[in-house]
Amino acid sequence: MSGGQAVLAIWVDIDPADDALFEHWHSREHAQERVGCPGWLRGSRFKGVENPDRYLLFYDAETAAAFESDEYYARLGSPSEMSRAIFPKFRDTWRTVCAVEQRWGDGIGAAALTLRMKAENTAPFEALAALETARVDLLTGQINIGQAQTAEKDLRTAPDRQIERALVAFFWSVEAALAARARHAPEGEVFVLRHTVSKGDLA
Repeated sequence: MSGGQAVLAIWVDIDPADDALFEHWHSREHAQERVGCPGWLRGSRFKGVENPDRYLLFYDAETAAAFESDEYYARLGSPSEMSRAIFPKFRDTWRTVCAVEQRWGDGIGAAALTLRMKAENTAPFEALAALETARVDLLTGQINIGQAQTAEKDLRTAPDRQIERALVAFFWSVEAALAARARHAPEGEVFVLRHTVSKGDLA
């Protein structure tokens, strides 16, 4: 499966006053640290279009085992100085390891449309697999994976919430993502790509 069989999806709100520090941390330290772990393939950061306080952090992995490795947990247990400054600023955090239930397309697009759902909800997967869509993932939350109590988790001021199911569609443009939301997922959120790092970039 192109892009791997698992995803770590995180939705988080960051106060505008902390935006610059958060983005610097994620681009210059955190994404590289995570993608350097065994089995991690790519880390991407998106910023909310209509709610610019909200970010989507999206990590592709070969399998869900990447989120249970000893190396990954060693990093969770020993946060960097910058991470110790950033994690207490996380608000309204949704963080879930997910299995890829269905995928159409590949790569990462300039914008993302996300829809968090209950397990029984029907997702407009087929409708979004269209000309201006780069990739569509239908994700199933794996609530028992990657959820051990760690030093990083202790730094966040409230427990992470988890999703049961999510649809994440990547588009060539924000305009295409907004149009698809209007047609197929009016309750969804649209994000614009800020940065992406793949395993090959670290070589």
